Amino acid sequence: MKKWINIFLGSLLVTLLLIGCTKQSTPTSESSSAVLETPVVTTAQETTATPEPQPIYAGQIKEGTYAINVLSSSSMFRVVDAQLIVADGAMTCIMTMSGKGYGKLYMGTGAEALADTEDHTIPSVINTEGAVTFEVPVEALDMDIDCAAWSIRKESWYDRVLVFQSALIPKEAIISE
Repeated sequence: MKKWINIFLGSLLVTLLLIGCTKQSTPTSESSSAVLETPVVTTAQETTATPEPQPIYAGQIKEGTYAINVLSSSSMFRVVDAQLIVADGAMTCIMTMSGKGYGKLYMGTGAEALADTEDHTIPSVINTEGAVTFEVPVEALDMDIDCAAWSIRKESWYDRVLVFQSALIPKEAIISE
């Protein structure tokens, strides 16, 4: 008799667990319609988009050297330090890379790099700490700039998009128009 009670209770427990799982995983039409009928309320802040920063050109920044951030479209191309140099109406940036996998850069796309000559590429330079650096021209800050990176290991160009950010530049260094 005890054996039959244990079998019955075990079966009942398994049945209840299966019923409980099916009810949770299968939504009823009543619960799904309740979700659909819930109004979405947005605040004024959510509907007002933050304006995109406007590009800043060399003529809009006082001459000097500034620490900046550089965003990359690829986590495989990570800039750990960037120094923006503004001089003689032009901007360049010395970018220190996180690794040593890239041997040269081309300011443009990989397809453009293949069609161009080697003398238009930017070679890597090893700094005093042993890190790979590149000194690149900067057309403007806060603007997408195409850049192709040559992988030493793969011997291939990889397209990247860089954004040289102006956020760290002191406000007094920006020349208002």
